[in-house]
Amino acid sequence: MPAVKTLCALAAVSLVLSAPVRAAESGPADILMLFDQFVSAGAAASRCASPNDYVAVRFLSNFQWVSAHARREISRRSPDSTNDDVAHALALRSQTVKDETHALVKAEGCESDSVRQLVQRFAVQAEWKPDST
Repeated sequence: MPAVKTLCALAAVSLVLSAPVRAAESGPADILMLFDQFVSAGAAASRCASPNDYVAVRFLSNFQWVSAHARREISRRSPDSTNDDVAHALALRSQTVKDETHALVKAEGCESDSVRQLVQRFAVQAEWKPDST
């Protein structure tokens, strides 16, 4: 059953492989979902891929953009939170998604369709060009 729970949790994270959300189109919940998708793709790629420096730098740059917007959204939802509270909430969210993704990789292996999709998403997210909003 733990594998099923992990698959269900990851299914929510691994939506829309080839269509990153544009910032102008994304709502508040969407940026947190996009953050989760970046974390899961990065976690899968860390176990199952060897991206070149260009791809890794592009991914990290885009992930920083998403993370900054996710921090803003968490702050908006909890205006009394300190910067440390927001950072802690985002770190917990990230760790949960990483743990679920690593469990999926361990259970299914790098050659499974779901893991290969996450690694493919990593490459798509590296090439994504977010709006400056």
